[in-house]
Order: sequence, then structure tokens, then C-alpha cells
Amino acid sequence: MANNPTPLPSDFPEHGPDDRGTRRRRRHPESWIDDLEATLGDATSTDLEALKARLADQLHDARSSLRDASDTAHDMVRETLDCTEQYIHARPWQAVGLVAGAAFLFGVIVGRQQ
Repeated sequence: MANNPTPLPSDFPEHGPDDRGTRRRRRHPESWIDDLEATLGDATSTDLEALKARLADQLHDARSSLRDASDTAHDMVRETLDCTEQYIHARPWQAVGLVAGAAFLFGVIVGRQQ
């Protein structure tokens, strides 16, 4: 039997990838809407083409930020799934016990509602 060291809980990151989350943090979506409203309400912009260009730039920035947020969420989910898979392979009987306990609690809660 091979001596496989069992990973400790500290071996599994709790908050997703180390550098990707902080590197991709962007502004809140409400600030994008505020910027667009400010651009539309700007009385000094009389040139329609300049207004269209500013709106296009702001929409491009918003789309880019949303894409980055989506990528960050995807990376975090992927990292969580990988860590879960490693944990289950390292401790299969603990995983079975946790699932059995969760199923029992779920059955008790649903059984009381009927």
C-alpha cells in the first residue's frame, strides 16, 4: 500500500484563486449606469458624434468589466470544483458521511413540512 499523505484542510484555498480575484476587480455596475446618465445629461455636449463616441467607449468599458467579472466567477467555480474533487479523493468516507448527514437533515426538514 502506497503512503499517500492526506491533505489538510489548509491545503484547499477557501477564497478561490490567489491573484485572479484581486487583479480583476472592477467598479460596481451601478457606477456604469451613473456614468451613462451623466453623459446623456451633459448639456455641454452638443455634438451628436462626440456623444455617440463617449457612449460607445463607456459601453465598451462596461462590457469589458462584465466579461472580466464573468471570467473571475468562472475561475473561482473551477477552482472550487477542483479542490472539492481533491478533497473527495483524499477522504472518500468523510465525503460519504457528509452527504449522508446532509440527506438525513434534508429528509427531516422536508418530513416536518408535510
